[in-house]
Amino acid sequence: MKRAWTKWIWWLPGMAGAVGFDHGPLVQWTGDASTTASIRWIERAEAKAVEGRWAEGPSGFGYGDGDDRTLIPGLEGKDAGLVIRRKVHRPSSVPADARLYLRVNYDDGFIAWLAGKELARGNVETRDGRHRVPATHEAGRWEEFLLGRAGELLGEDGAVLALQGFNDRPTSSDFTLDVAVVAKWSGKSVPVVAEGEHWQYLALKTPEGDWKTEGGEVAAVAGKEPSPVQMEFRERGAAAWRRANVASVPFAGTRHRVRSAALSGLPAGREIEFRLAGGDGGFSDAFVFKTAPADATAVRFVTGGDMFHTRPALDAMNRRAGLEDPLFALLGGDLAYTNNANPPRWFEWIDSWVENARRPGGALLPMVLVIGNHETTGAGYRPLDAPGPRAATEYFSLFHIRSEGLAYDTFDLGKDLSFVLLDSGHSATIDSQTGWLESALRQRRAVKRLFVCYHRPAWGPGVKEDSIDIQRAWCPLFEKFRVDAVFENDHHAFSRSHPLTAGKIDRERGIPYLGAGAWGVGVRAVDPAELKKRPWIAKAAGVNHLYVVETGERGWSAAAKTADGKTFDRIERRWRR
Repeated sequence: MKRAWTKWIWWLPGMAGAVGFDHGPLVQWTGDASTTASIRWIERAEAKAVEGRWAEGPSGFGYGDGDDRTLIPGLEGKDAGLVIRRKVHRPSSVPADARLYLRVNYDDGFIAWLAGKELARGNVETRDGRHRVPATHEAGRWEEFLLGRAGELLGEDGAVLALQGFNDRPTSSDFTLDVAVVAKWSGKSVPVVAEGEHWQYLALKTPEGDWKTEGGEVAAVAGKEPSPVQMEFRERGAAAWRRANVASVPFAGTRHRVRSAALSGLPAGREIEFRLAGGDGGFSDAFVFKTAPADATAVRFVTGGDMFHTRPALDAMNRRAGLEDPLFALLGGDLAYTNNANPPRWFEWIDSWVENARRPGGALLPMVLVIGNHETTGAGYRPLDAPGPRAATEYFSLFHIRSEGLAYDTFDLGKDLSFVLLDSGHSATIDSQTGWLESALRQRRAVKRLFVCYHRPAWGPGVKEDSIDIQRAWCPLFEKFRVDAVFENDHHAFSRSHPLTAGKIDRERGIPYLGAGAWGVGVRAVDPAELKKRPWIAKAAGVNHLYVVETGERGWSAAAKTADGKTFDRIERRWRR
């Protein structure tokens, strides 16, 4: 059962007085967390279909391949398909003898009717009144079908164009039905129904009545942008709201939008509430988060990575993160496991975070982020030839990146607590960051408390190969500048090293490496025989966990906890500076 504070209103085009967040909001920290925050959310191109009801949406119906204008995820795993219809009128500029062509981009099959008469089909066979798709047909290119002469087909009053889309099997991973109509004559080509125009559609139900000849008039305007919105924010309980502009960028290569607002001038250590204000005078529900204190001597945060294989596991660990009442979450990569090829999966990841990662009382939990291999195309670990930000367009468009195209960064809480966040060979090479890393660590010589976080381990428990490149290039710098601890992920197991110097146990001066990434994923078994080859490992196990880290005046501690709150490992260390 969802908590009461997770309810919000979706913004729907043309819905007067209703404004709100679709997937979100997320609170991300990158700069001064005591005075600034980035609020981010995804606004889908269209709200998803309601099963059994006619709705309107732009052409480009489907799920699973990340390029659909109108998402209909409920088709997955169902035998029932999708039907669409639209009343088509002949534009005055199109002569009666112009030829009409139906243009369709589809996966896996379709049948088209105009005024109730079948005029085109693709990859569909009909036997004994039953339709079936004989083979897989991938979308990706438009196919044209001649319908006939415009005057004869459309007459003076127009006619209903209706299509039914089919999947090759209920278990298909994707579906697409994208339709347009063009008229051609004398070397001219004029859109009659342009790409992306609105249609009526019905999902997961057999239409009733004469649906192929009736209805189809749409009121929506193709490509209509939502009404302008602004964000309002204030210290919780204050009388006056301040306003921040809302920015918008495409979500990777999709038609969905990432919307964001940069909040600044916030009071340190206070609860901040924010909401959206629509151009029509409507407001969203308000959300709350807490800024960092100006003095970061005593801070509590959670950290871990490799988050989302199944929604129940993700939800459970996100709840644990919130229940620990941390100031923020340091998330170490492999967040939604999309491999830069499944944007809708981010919707679930965001929804789970907003619904579950709540501090006691309902405040949102701010996040600080590190990139992982499953944020990139092909899930690559490429320490020597990383492909750059083009391989992680979802990640770079969804989150606030202070230096364009660079996933590595620093995060400072006041003058006495700093984090260095690295890209362990996913969108940037190890060596390309080494000079920057040395400079960032040198600039923090006077910082009393210093942590590092990245994804691929240098000193893991042996379920996968360690990063020799990180051992070679980065670990000597961690030792030179006396980093207090390093948080690693990726291996889907729990792991904690002894304090290490040059790969050897050094209990007095060494650096412990913690983590190995098993937030909400299926865990890997740790081989005892492999551990015997790795004397630097203090403890390892195949168990889902996060770390609860607490800093104090003299030192820090990290407790490894399961989703039910059980502590199964703990380390305490004094500060090294």
